[in-house]
Amino acid sequence: GYNMRIGLRLLTNSVFIASFSVIITALLIGAVSYSYGKRILEQDAEDRLALVRDLKVDSLTRYFSELKNQAVLFSHNTTIINAMSEFDAAFNKYSAEVSSKGLDKYKDQVIKNYLDQFSQDYATHNGGIPFDATPFLNLSNESTFALQYNYIFSNPYGIDKESKLETVDDGSTYSKVHKKFHAHIREFKELSNLEDIFLVDAKNGNIVYSVAKGLDFTTSLTNGPYANSALADLFRKDIEIDSQDTSLISNFDAYSPSNDDQAAFVATGIYKGDEKIGVLIFQISLNTINDIMTSSNKWEDVGLGKTGESYIVDDKHRMMTMSRFFVQDPKTYLTQMGKIGINQDDLARMQAKQNNMGLQRIDTVSVRNVLNGQTGFAFYKDYRGVEVLGAYEPINISGLNWGVICEIDKVEAFAPVKALAKKIIINLTGIMILILFFAFIVGIGLAKQISNPIEKLSTEVLVLSKTQDLTKRIEYAADDEIGDMAKSINNLIESFQNTCKETIMSTQRVQSAAHKLMSLADDIDAQESSHKFEDNFDIVHEKTSAIKDAGDSLEELSVRLQMLSKQFKVFEAESERTSGW
Repeated sequence: GYNMRIGLRLLTNSVFIASFSVIITALLIGAVSYSYGKRILEQDAEDRLALVRDLKVDSLTRYFSELKNQAVLFSHNTTIINAMSEFDAAFNKYSAEVSSKGLDKYKDQVIKNYLDQFSQDYATHNGGIPFDATPFLNLSNESTFALQYNYIFSNPYGIDKESKLETVDDGSTYSKVHKKFHAHIREFKELSNLEDIFLVDAKNGNIVYSVAKGLDFTTSLTNGPYANSALADLFRKDIEIDSQDTSLISNFDAYSPSNDDQAAFVATGIYKGDEKIGVLIFQISLNTINDIMTSSNKWEDVGLGKTGESYIVDDKHRMMTMSRFFVQDPKTYLTQMGKIGINQDDLARMQAKQNNMGLQRIDTVSVRNVLNGQTGFAFYKDYRGVEVLGAYEPINISGLNWGVICEIDKVEAFAPVKALAKKIIINLTGIMILILFFAFIVGIGLAKQISNPIEKLSTEVLVLSKTQDLTKRIEYAADDEIGDMAKSINNLIESFQNTCKETIMSTQRVQSAAHKLMSLADDIDAQESSHKFEDNFDIVHEKTSAIKDAGDSLEELSVRLQMLSKQFKVFEAESERTSGW
């Protein structure tokens, strides 16, 4: 039992030492690996976001730059210069030309029907919110109202399809000019993905032509119903510039002739020689910009995973492009936004328009930073209240204070970090189990190697103690500490054996002396009694009795020594026979 305890202790200690070393090493390696891996993966997440952000900024900058250049090139085109000149002249005499044919007797019912349809269309696109178009009718100029009547109110193609009308059979110069240029300009508008193209006369600010024929058609940007719009502001700015190669851009804003959808405009002067005769204006489609930012809803293809998105914010903190989460699940998104506190009118508009462009204000760390002209990264809660990693950068476009923001949910961005931690734990656990298994096997071997000789030594000592055979020796050949112990025990036994031998020999001599004393005492006693020395007999007898008593004591001592010595096997079998005891 004792030696087994030594073996068990050795095994336990060796496994403990191995375990402790392995666990400490594994924890250090794991911590270093995790820390290093985490840094790499975090950097990778930032790099991917930065790449998408930079691509989006580049695409937008290029798009707006090309659009502005396109406007300048288009304004230099002879067709546009002629169209501007001819539309302007025809516009001013339209009322006079058509009144002679009786077409100036406008039917109130036709106008009312159109306005009802427009109001209904507006409500459909704005969550049921009503819109009264009557105050926006341009009644100050007979020509403008006549043109609105013929090209808008009585347009056979109806709401949102007015641009299909090529001409009106009213015998007017305007309708001939319209037939001459409309198809060409409409084709350019469609190829360029624009919402509309306007020709505005420089003198009065009248929109003498538009492809789409919204309620802004024929109105004056100087004193008409839309004189306070972004379109009118841009027109006024452009009029002040005397340059044939400059174009301006406006911010996006809700534009009522387009059902209060977000609209932005690009404007450039139209020159006939050195004279500015008008202004060419493009109405930019937010859908085109949205497609750039959402990669046509293919977020994963550009490396934004399951929760990543990129969007534009303007200087009013508005989100100008679609939220990925709105596109993927509008119902859940609107419910979520309602809980966050977006007002009901805006929610109704979002639902009706099926987009949140320009209708959602955001105030996050990235928005504040990017509108302050900063570029960088941050961790923060996004407009949904979810922890994200965001990359942001301002857009360097003259006239626009916009920022591009790319975000991905923190959970997804750092999912590889969690996966790495899990992998490290699994691998290190496997390695630890393997090393501990080998430590256990080695521990058993080591314990046996040390405990077996001790067990053998213990067994042999136990046998010696039971048999009390001093002739036996412990056999252990190895030259080690246990061998030294065996030699020492053997030496001890040998010393004890020699002592016992000497004791036995001394006992025999004592016994012999005792016998001789007793014989001598008997002889003296016999002689004294035969000579009958009565006088001295008692004295002699006393002496012989004392000698006998001494002999008896010696014999008794001898017997005890023999008994003591016989408890041990002192002699080999041959020696025992020769010694006679």
